[in-house]
Amino acid sequence: MCAALVSVAVLAVATSGWAVLRHYDGKVGHVNLSFSDAAARPDSAGGGTQNILLVGSDTRAGTEGEFGQTEGQRSDTTILAHLDSDGSTTLVSFPRDLWVEIPAYADSDGTEHGPQKSKLNAAFAYGGPSLLIRTIETLTNIRIDHYLQIDFVGFQAMTDALGGVTVCVKELPPELKSRGLDNLNDRYSGWHGQVGDNTLDGTQALAFVRQRYGLPEGDIDRIRRQQQFLGVVFRSIASTGTLLNPGKLIDVVDAATSALTLDENTSLADLRLLAVRMQGISSGGVAFETIPATPSTVGEQSVLLASPEELGALLNRLGGSVPQSAGATALVPAGSVAPAHLAVPAGSAPAGAVPAGAVVPANQTSRERAVSARSVQTQGQPVQAQDAPAQGAPAEGVGCTY
Repeated sequence: MCAALVSVAVLAVATSGWAVLRHYDGKVGHVNLSFSDAAARPDSAGGGTQNILLVGSDTRAGTEGEFGQTEGQRSDTTILAHLDSDGSTTLVSFPRDLWVEIPAYADSDGTEHGPQKSKLNAAFAYGGPSLLIRTIETLTNIRIDHYLQIDFVGFQAMTDALGGVTVCVKELPPELKSRGLDNLNDRYSGWHGQVGDNTLDGTQALAFVRQRYGLPEGDIDRIRRQQQFLGVVFRSIASTGTLLNPGKLIDVVDAATSALTLDENTSLADLRLLAVRMQGISSGGVAFETIPATPSTVGEQSVLLASPEELGALLNRLGGSVPQSAGATALVPAGSVAPAHLAVPAGSAPAGAVPAGAVVPANQTSRERAVSARSVQTQGQPVQAQDAPAQGAPAEGVGCTY
């Protein structure tokens, strides 16, 4: 995801014209999108506004087992880039554990599946980019105009081509450490760091942005790390040390585009507006948002439930809206029981799919957009998350993170 953004932005500043994009178009992969319910998709915003879905895939292909073995792939990072016609740019992060409705789809064997509720990253596992796009559109009522995807290998190579990236990590308060939380060591992602500045190569950077366990707010803290990383990367690109080094610029672009996948109707030239807008990330010209959600459980799985009021307020600013019909809503009503036709058979779905008859506990009260503390459930223990940054803060405001 970061490399996807970097590749088009670097091309904007590294060349005197866009003709060179034809060369790099030959390096990127393309995926065909297919929508069985194409007539149900939202209308395009038009008027110069673009909505681009940026996805970091957790496929292990080409990693030689470095990150473990798993079949298929899931959307490890999902960001909606909203390029408004008024000149504003907003990057909206979607937590992978967000509880959503996945629309009806046909799998690779042609078997038809009805709508079901599950974690967001399950949509990519079930039906790839097409189903992920429709899931996001169902949740937001925002039409996705373009699709970009980057994998682990491209992310690492891009970071190494930059010569490494320096990020900042805050120290956990004693009360969080006493509960077993550890933001400096994670055996799952492979992250090992220190309080303060950490200069990371590609492997370490990937571990940093992938840590979930041991962080006070899990998925939400991981998103904050990714937002910090994006800001640092673009500040690095905008520095004279990078801009005045053509060889380094080309290495970054080569690394990113070689692992980039676009939809079949999108070329790098179509991403000119994204490239131009992203150059403002280091000066605060790009706002970061995260889908407002509260930790809860469905069955025995930890999930994030979106707050209808806060979600509606955010989507309204982006030209979208919360689902209107009960059948389309991605939110689970408090105390509801998952009906059998929406349940996923045992053993057939990623973790997080609701079992038939499971009672969904009542959601917690909606939080304010800027919070200084809240109680969350982490690894079975309630903890207090301190100093959470305000949502919508510009990149330059995303400093040290847990």
